[in-house]
Amino acid sequence: MKILAIALARHSQFSGILEVLRRAHEITLVAPDGTGEAAGLRSVPFTPVRVASGSRAERAVGSFLGTARAVASAVEPLRHERFDVAFGQASFGCTHEIRRVTGAPVVSHVELPGREMATARPEFPPSREDIEAGEAHRALVDQSLRGSDLIITPSRHAAGLLPPDVAPRVRVSMEGFRVGPFRGAAERKALRQRHGLPADAPLLGYFGRTLEAMRGFDVFVQTAREVRRALPGAAFLVVGEPVTHYGSEQAALGGESFKDFALRTAGVAERELMFRGLQPFPVYRELLAAVDAAVFPIFESAGHWSFFDSLAEGTPAVAARRAFFPEVIAEGQNGFLRDVRDVAGFAERCVALLTDPALRARIGRAAWETARRDFTEERAAARYEAVFEEARAVASAARGPA
Repeated sequence: MKILAIALARHSQFSGILEVLRRAHEITLVAPDGTGEAAGLRSVPFTPVRVASGSRAERAVGSFLGTARAVASAVEPLRHERFDVAFGQASFGCTHEIRRVTGAPVVSHVELPGREMATARPEFPPSREDIEAGEAHRALVDQSLRGSDLIITPSRHAAGLLPPDVAPRVRVSMEGFRVGPFRGAAERKALRQRHGLPADAPLLGYFGRTLEAMRGFDVFVQTAREVRRALPGAAFLVVGEPVTHYGSEQAALGGESFKDFALRTAGVAERELMFRGLQPFPVYRELLAAVDAAVFPIFESAGHWSFFDSLAEGTPAVAARRAFFPEVIAEGQNGFLRDVRDVAGFAERCVALLTDPALRARIGRAAWETARRDFTEERAAARYEAVFEEARAVASAARGPA
């Protein structure tokens, strides 16, 4: 196949999938800073548009349509080539105009069609301006989805958020993740020493690009407080930035970060937790492997890569019974599920994992085996390839005999 792939970053959640697919297919990647050639992958640069003036709705619409036009302009010189399929992210406008330019069958990827993450915490409701911006953005995404031949979304939960009329064209496939050999206890201890973490203390981790309300950072802080009461020697590692990208809590908190709010309301001092900012990918994965367990108290999301990376590293997880987690976690087998506000339940499972090496080893290996079976880059590439082939076949049947 000849595949036109459009992404908002040269290195994205699709990079591993495209790396596998290019072994058998010809791929052109349209992405920011997409200069430079690689065997089997041609790069075409474009610059996403971010409108900074006007109302939030005007900025949302302007950014979406501006990015769509930027993609179309970048692809315009290729319009005389025949691509078997065009693939890109519908939520940001990447596939909005691509059929007009290429005439190829379109497969759109969508994680969340609107601003579900901004409305995940009822105690931090979005403003009317936020709601209007979300409705405007959602209308454009829905239009892109209705103009697509097939749609890839990462989970059944995410599929349930899409318009009912596109359901027959939706295919569920989570992205792929790097799964290496299973790390033993000695290697995990060595990773702690390498990264300056307590070598022998029970160590609980929180991993998220941001420390904000929709990611449940406050639930983690409260859980850490309860775990320390039960295990005074426990340590806690937090990896992420104290900013809000998706939620609506800043209007209620004024100038206070959600990190500080979570610590203050839980009565936990910042020094009681070890904070690390965003890390290079290899370091982040080693930190995930170094903790005894990880907590994912997410209120709403279509996909949280840190959870799948924790599976790939064989790190036991205690996650919220929300979003896609129940699709992956079999309770007590490869992880644990708790109601998102059940701090006592989170703490009880964490204490069990931190104090029972046999339980920790069993759950961790089962998590790793889940990743190796279902969520490798090779598995994801095979699923994406099948969707691309299906889109090509549907388009060919619609055209009829040559």
